[in-house]
Amino acid sequence: MRVKTISGNNFLKNILLSLSVVLLLQQNVWAQSAEKVELAGIVQTADGETLPGVNLVLNPGNKGVTTDINGEFTFQNISSGTYKLQVSCIGFQSLNREVQVKDEKSPALQLVLVPENYMINDVVVSGKSATRRVIEQAYQVSSVSTKELFNSTSDAKSVLDRIPGVRIQEEGGLGSDLSFTLNGFSGDQVKFFMDGIPMDNAGSMTLGDLPVNMIERIDVYKGVVPVWLGTDALGGAVNIITNRTNNYLDASYAYGSFNTHRASLNGAYTNEETGFTFRGNLFYNYSDNHYKVWARIVENNTVVDTAWVRRFHDRYRSGSLKLETGLVDKSFADQLLLGFMLSANDKQVQHGATMNTVYGGIVRNSQSVMPTLRYNKKDLLTEGLDVSLYSALNRSRSEVIDTLQGVRYNWLGEQSIIYTSNGERSTDGEFYRTFTTLDETDFNTQLNAGYALSTRSSLALNYSLNYFHRKAHDTEHPDEPANRFPKDLTKQVLGLAYKFDLNNKWSTTLFGKMYHIHAATSKLFDFAMETQRVEAVDNKQFNFGYGLATSYFVMPELQLKFSYEHTARMPMPEEIFGDGLFVEANPDLGPEQSDNINLGAAFSTQKLGNHHLSVGSSLIYREAKDLIYTVVTVSSPQTRYDNLSDTRVLGVEGNLQYAWKDVFHAGANVTYQDITDRAKLIYNESYTGSGWQTNYHYGFRLPNKPYLFANFNAGATAKNVLVDGSTLNVNYFVNFVEKYFLTWTELGAGSDKYIIPRQVSHDIELSYSLQNGKYNIAAECRNLFNEKLYDKYYLQKPGRSFSIKLRYTI
Repeated sequence: MRVKTISGNNFLKNILLSLSVVLLLQQNVWAQSAEKVELAGIVQTADGETLPGVNLVLNPGNKGVTTDINGEFTFQNISSGTYKLQVSCIGFQSLNREVQVKDEKSPALQLVLVPENYMINDVVVSGKSATRRVIEQAYQVSSVSTKELFNSTSDAKSVLDRIPGVRIQEEGGLGSDLSFTLNGFSGDQVKFFMDGIPMDNAGSMTLGDLPVNMIERIDVYKGVVPVWLGTDALGGAVNIITNRTNNYLDASYAYGSFNTHRASLNGAYTNEETGFTFRGNLFYNYSDNHYKVWARIVENNTVVDTAWVRRFHDRYRSGSLKLETGLVDKSFADQLLLGFMLSANDKQVQHGATMNTVYGGIVRNSQSVMPTLRYNKKDLLTEGLDVSLYSALNRSRSEVIDTLQGVRYNWLGEQSIIYTSNGERSTDGEFYRTFTTLDETDFNTQLNAGYALSTRSSLALNYSLNYFHRKAHDTEHPDEPANRFPKDLTKQVLGLAYKFDLNNKWSTTLFGKMYHIHAATSKLFDFAMETQRVEAVDNKQFNFGYGLATSYFVMPELQLKFSYEHTARMPMPEEIFGDGLFVEANPDLGPEQSDNINLGAAFSTQKLGNHHLSVGSSLIYREAKDLIYTVVTVSSPQTRYDNLSDTRVLGVEGNLQYAWKDVFHAGANVTYQDITDRAKLIYNESYTGSGWQTNYHYGFRLPNKPYLFANFNAGATAKNVLVDGSTLNVNYFVNFVEKYFLTWTELGAGSDKYIIPRQVSHDIELSYSLQNGKYNIAAECRNLFNEKLYDKYYLQKPGRSFSIKLRYTI
């Protein structure tokens, strides 16, 4: 954010100066023929990474500005003529350039700074990338640049799974449902954003669909979430920053095992003279997912064998088109963009929440159309006031189809006919005979305003509104009582933050948030009684949050961080309304609250000579009330969400990264998190008796959540291999997860505890680039040693797989 500066402190002097200016203007009004114009541009590194916080001075006039978070700057109200522009930033060589300013708007400047290392009192100072600057915020945050992964078949999901404190649990291969866990919190307790915009209404897109080529970096906030993201996250947030380069083209295609195809086309065009810009992202994913699994073979409800079998009903395909066009760098708007997003997917369903039941006919699909509006302006009406607005309306339709009647499958793909007690063929579906259509409307708008009170303090205000409406219809059960009631949810979040920098070493942010939710749905009353009925229910709830985040640089290489937050999260539509198939509705679901404490330290040598070493660690303590968690029954394909009255998270994570020149790098991170049920008593409400009862889960870890996991990576780069302008890269990754339990650990004995075993997987990538990255080819092998890997609810993931990727970029 640009800060507001005030020159002079003598009131009378300012008055006399103003009168003099007025007189001069009156005397020379007819001589003023040159119209005041703007000079704008962007400051980047040679690698194309934008540089915020760069100082620019224009002479004559000694007028100065600072680049914003996107590395952009604007000199306003200057006359035509020749100027000398001075550009400076700590850690980079200063740049002096002569610029011509014409009567009409001058073309945007593109300035490139070269890193420079130098000594100050035996301390090496060097240039900091945007990723480094994000990490050095007062918040506990991890930031990963994806530039080195552009030639891989990685997606947003696989990049995130290598970040400390993050664990992604999948149900299978490409397109499968997944659960994101961050420092013990999972699912919708962690919120997702794209360029600061909520992904709650991103249509049919998922983390596994987003190709790495459209992503510049990913920021993971752990614990305290900045007010400007405008959300009710309980334990953190993920912000995916897309490529915002003005002019580029990136096209890629990958083919891999299990008949997997992944294609993406990303690009942008900007006319520097008119400010017209056009941006687009197009990607397509397909996989048969016919990998082998170790499964039980059932005949006539009896297990007759256990064998390696191939999945036969798990095809997935998805496609998305994202377009934005409008104007940039105008006097009335830094950005005014209209967008359009079209996405669709369809998925064959192989099994439910566990692998005990096999399906051969159930399918799910969805399509969505979403227009968007994006606006932002710095120094709106007055210097120091920055405003941004984003709005999106998502209209989507999804179908759940289970219309095979009287048929059951086993893992060999064999059908068996199901008969009723009177010898007739059953009319039941595989799970629940249905052809349900869900028509959903999701509107989201978010307003941010920031004002610089001085060079060291600022205010930030955020307001976000989300409205969700669902209408369901089942052609197989047209009189379903619950479908007669629309399902509506309105959520509002208001946040205010004050940031104060005591000096260049110490920064603190104080904030408060207000949350409101209003849900309208239906509920079944008096189950299995003569008075059984479905009635409309209404649920309104308010909650408040507050906290602080502070950081202090003990020395330029060592930063300490502390954050505390009392926060709340309102239930999401799927948690309250269900998903129409495997997730049951729970209209009584309440909000969850948490007190989060994070303490962290980070040390970085900032490229001392040819070596670069960074070390970081953080401690996590969280007390959560009414935690929303997934209830799993091993014998049932269905799950539901419920509140857990009292939960505690104790955790520690650490990471280490080393690099030698641009030739070799290696790193590792490890996470330990102890998530336990702390409620001694629970309230049981049933038809046989209600009241407080002993909680037999007290003190035990929550089921189906990994508590110890780690990642290791190493890579090497060689330049000018075989031909000039070429680059050869090799990368190696290891993922480790300690064994954990599917169910509560006090239940059962021995193998009956459903232990998910210890897992170690290895991935290797090899890429070769020509003409300085214009032409690229890459090969990968995932799960190199073909280990049996399990995840969510003991669901088996793919074995060893290979892929090759071709990429072209300009």
